[in-house]
Amino acid sequence: MMAWLRLALGNLRANRRRTGITLLSLIVGVAGLVFLWAFIDGINAQMINNMTGYVTGDLKVHARGFHNEREMNIALPEQWNLPPVVADTEGVAAAAPRLTGHALVSLADKSRAMQVTGVDPAGEKTVTRLDHSLVAGRYLQTGNEILLGAGAAGALEAEVGDELALVVQAADGSIGADRYTVIGLFETGVKRIDGQVAQIPLESAQELYALWGRVTEVAARVDDPDQLPLVIDRLQEQLQARQVEVLGWPKLMPSLVQMMDFHNAVAYIVIFVVFVVVAAGIANTILMSVIERGREFGVMMAVGTSGSRMVQLVLLETSLMALVGYALGLVLGLVVTAYFASSGLDFTAYIKAMDTMPGLSGIVYPTTSPDRWAIIGLVVIVVALLAAVVPAWIASRHTPLEAMDAHRSATNRLRRIHTEVTSDRRFLIFAQMALRSLFRNPRRSLITASATAFGLAAYLFLYGFADGFFEQMVRNSTQQLSGHVQVMAKGHDVDLAPNLRIDDVSERLKTLADEPEVQAAAPRILLKGMVANPKTSQPVELVGVAPEQERQVTELARYMVEGRYVQDDGKGIVIGRKLADELDARLNDKLVVTVQQASGDLASGAYPIDGIYRTGSDLFDSEYVFVNIAQARQLVGFAPNQASRIALRLQDRTQSTPLAERLNRELADTQLVAQDWETLLPVVVQMIEMTQIDFYLILSVVFVVVAIGVMNTMVMSVMERTRELGVMLALGTRGSQLVLTILFEALFLALLGMVAGAVLGGLIVAWLNRSGIDLSAIAGSFETIPGITDKVYPVLILDHVWLPSVLLFACSVLVALYPAKRAARLDPVEAIRHG
Repeated sequence: MMAWLRLALGNLRANRRRTGITLLSLIVGVAGLVFLWAFIDGINAQMINNMTGYVTGDLKVHARGFHNEREMNIALPEQWNLPPVVADTEGVAAAAPRLTGHALVSLADKSRAMQVTGVDPAGEKTVTRLDHSLVAGRYLQTGNEILLGAGAAGALEAEVGDELALVVQAADGSIGADRYTVIGLFETGVKRIDGQVAQIPLESAQELYALWGRVTEVAARVDDPDQLPLVIDRLQEQLQARQVEVLGWPKLMPSLVQMMDFHNAVAYIVIFVVFVVVAAGIANTILMSVIERGREFGVMMAVGTSGSRMVQLVLLETSLMALVGYALGLVLGLVVTAYFASSGLDFTAYIKAMDTMPGLSGIVYPTTSPDRWAIIGLVVIVVALLAAVVPAWIASRHTPLEAMDAHRSATNRLRRIHTEVTSDRRFLIFAQMALRSLFRNPRRSLITASATAFGLAAYLFLYGFADGFFEQMVRNSTQQLSGHVQVMAKGHDVDLAPNLRIDDVSERLKTLADEPEVQAAAPRILLKGMVANPKTSQPVELVGVAPEQERQVTELARYMVEGRYVQDDGKGIVIGRKLADELDARLNDKLVVTVQQASGDLASGAYPIDGIYRTGSDLFDSEYVFVNIAQARQLVGFAPNQASRIALRLQDRTQSTPLAERLNRELADTQLVAQDWETLLPVVVQMIEMTQIDFYLILSVVFVVVAIGVMNTMVMSVMERTRELGVMLALGTRGSQLVLTILFEALFLALLGMVAGAVLGGLIVAWLNRSGIDLSAIAGSFETIPGITDKVYPVLILDHVWLPSVLLFACSVLVALYPAKRAARLDPVEAIRHG
């Protein structure tokens, strides 16, 4: 065995160039996979770390039923004194009591529905780290103090020292209200936390919610997050005598788990494609390195080496190269990952898109784990061995003469075709020489062209998947709520203040409906508010609609699953399935809606539930409540001809931006503004833009792998023809002519690869466009993504794929420059001797 190992090492050293080229392909492929997977894992790790570190803790102890029902009266009795019991449990690092509820927070004429948590200031610091994120003021101490996120402070125009009014539904069903002084502002970088979470001292919260001495939960941090299930089991056993439930963060935040499932599903699709491209690049290089050794194999068999021994030798050499390439690629990938794990990847330009991914902030820090390395290593080694064993086995079946002269047989078989192709004398002589070279060794040509073909097919699939995903998101989002263009008072998009309104709605509707691009127009009233039943309350956006006009603009009516859509003469409300579940509400149950009027006063009304809709988006189905526009006007104090906005549906969605720009010129002298759907749905737009950045990162890795693969095979195809090139130079061929010939070869191979890749990629996208990519196994994770359903239908948009296709084609040609220039500098005598 040692003798064969020395022989394998000797063969690898004997042809350092070929060995180095093969290793380069392995190193780049492994490094790319290590970094991409670390980037994806980093996003998931950051979401978990931020949400548990700033808000929930690793686990919570509730009174049984509180988590599902969210009823304030399902609280932990004071006499149980659970915080020290939980804190003393093995595996728990710290524990703190809390009281969590919702409140309508107001300052002057500004209001915002928020999650308000009463905390023990000293204990909370040991469980979460919100106190580390202060940007102004100080942390909580005692009394009527409130700690506010920077996002919420901006929406309320609040500063340290301002006094806020909080209105809540108390545990006994009454309305609780009090004033709190802003003593500090925090900024975590996570918009959901900064804009929707506030803290007050526990004693003040107990007074506000009428829960004197009681708490809704005990939050805890564990010593080792990997041991969380064990700690939960230990706590449940210890507390089994009491009516409590112990829940870890996966059950506390199902939307986070769902988002991670969705992110992983999409990531695995992308990673699979990258795996295929990397594997193709590695196989491409290994195949070429084995096939070009036909003469060497013939000599080995001529001196008595058996076919099986030869195959074993090739596999041993390939295993050594695969192991070394994997080790070096892993080191390179870990170095790149470590750099970005320290400095981070900056996505702050797409911070609104981060709102769809709970806990994700603007800076992403990649993280990796040994199990990922093992999977990558296994794939790389298996692919390399499979790529080597087939051509080696075929070569071992030949006689020594056949192995040494296999290329001549190929030449004879294809001579007639070659003559027909090159008989037209109008071809440039260099093109004829290039075609002759390609036809002389068809296997080498096909292997080289396949690198470009796999790269383009992967590009087309990835872009088709992304564009299908985004097209579905935009189409559904605009059809469910926003329409294509909206007209509103300036500033209403930032703050749904009731004093920002359109006064002459009828006249505006008529004018807008006459626009040639407009298919339909509908008035709306939009308000921030709270919806409550005797048990619990939730923050919502109240949308007053004119039913018949609204049906022409949006299609929410077709998403009804119970009851009926808003009626012209209706007196009830329509809510989403998710909100109905959270409130444990059914048809005909009455809900109390509370909003702030333009005067700053609070107004409430009780409405029966007439209908329940389900769009499949958790965000939409839990946050929007629809009511007849006449009822909304009465509740908020609007006149009959007043509304918050006018929504437009266009004949062609692509005309939304030009129409909005033209309307803004016409509205320049008014207090109104027109916004296209891109402006109305910044979360959707920025999610698309952020995902495109992800794709650019991924496609850059694919580009490098494809380029290296093509360059490797071109270098091998040139350097293994040293004798042939030496003869050409000896017969008077100039170096520049040789360079031009090799570039023509690369051009023809790139064209062949592009055609094959376009056909393969196009067929894959066309098939999936008909059948769809079924992601129903993780359908629950789509609830946090606006407009997405459980099937994605890829589409190809020419404007999106032509540029990367051209770049890939140019890359496939230009990588031939290096081997061409090397060939042009060959010494004819030395080259002929080498052969």
